[in-house]
Amino acid sequence: MHWISLVLPTLLLASPAVCDRTQKPPGKDAILLSNVQTLTLRANRQTTSRRVSPIPQLSCVGPSKKVCDLYQIDTMRCTNDGYDYDAEDVQWTCTASLPPEFKLGATDVICEGYRSSEDKWVLKGSCGVEYRMLLTEQGERRFGKASDDYDWSSLLGNAKKTSGRGWKRVVETIGDILFFGFFAAIFLFIVGRFLAECLRLRGNQRGPPPPYSSTCADDSSSFGFGSRPATQGWRPGFWTGAMGGAAAGYEMGRRAANNNRASSQQGGSFFGRQNNYDAGEGSSRTRSSPSFSTTSTSTGFGSTRRR
Repeated sequence: MHWISLVLPTLLLASPAVCDRTQKPPGKDAILLSNVQTLTLRANRQTTSRRVSPIPQLSCVGPSKKVCDLYQIDTMRCTNDGYDYDAEDVQWTCTASLPPEFKLGATDVICEGYRSSEDKWVLKGSCGVEYRMLLTEQGERRFGKASDDYDWSSLLGNAKKTSGRGWKRVVETIGDILFFGFFAAIFLFIVGRFLAECLRLRGNQRGPPPPYSSTCADDSSSFGFGSRPATQGWRPGFWTGAMGGAAAGYEMGRRAANNNRASSQQGGSFFGRQNNYDAGEGSSRTRSSPSFSTTSTSTGFGSTRRR
């Protein structure tokens, strides 16, 4: 039995529970989040990166882009608040200074896995926070209620503007095609009737010697300038006049529309300046972020994700 007491400690030392080689960092910049107590994130700074592209240290992800654009958090501090099912699935409590109109929602910490997105080891300095900015009751009274439009509002607005201009150009192009098609149809109709009349008159001639009239008929035909018989042939005067009048009217209408569009754009910008007139900085002031007098600490909670 004495030999068992000598062999047992050796077996225990060789067991995976004691000699877990996975606890050895895969690189000098690889760390375990369970060993990180606090993270300090700052606006307008990027994370470090190794496998994938860096991300901003602070990113507002909604629920409304309008609210995200109203105020930018300068610094956020996140504290390790324990874990759920795994020691590396760290839960975080994050705090930041916010005006009374805002409060923090979820604050998720996203870090780069050292070898893959499933690696429990993460790259040092690669963690950023995606947070949600919410309006308090005071904020809703000041700015109105905001909906979940972060992902789609700006895209839909741009798409509507672009599609509106695109459809307008399409309609104008179709109008041009239809008009000139109509114009060409009338022209071909006139030419066809003219040729048909010429052939009919030539076919009806039986004995007059040359020279023949240059208008494909004798002096009594509908195209001559002599006396007109009781039964007159087809005359192109009405159709040519209508065609020329339509062309002139269409061109004048296009010019008037272009002039009205240009004047309305100029007038709109003029009255826009009049309504917000100042010595030159008023327009930029109206687009600037609103001012806030005081701030207080707001707290959010979140989990960990790896990328």
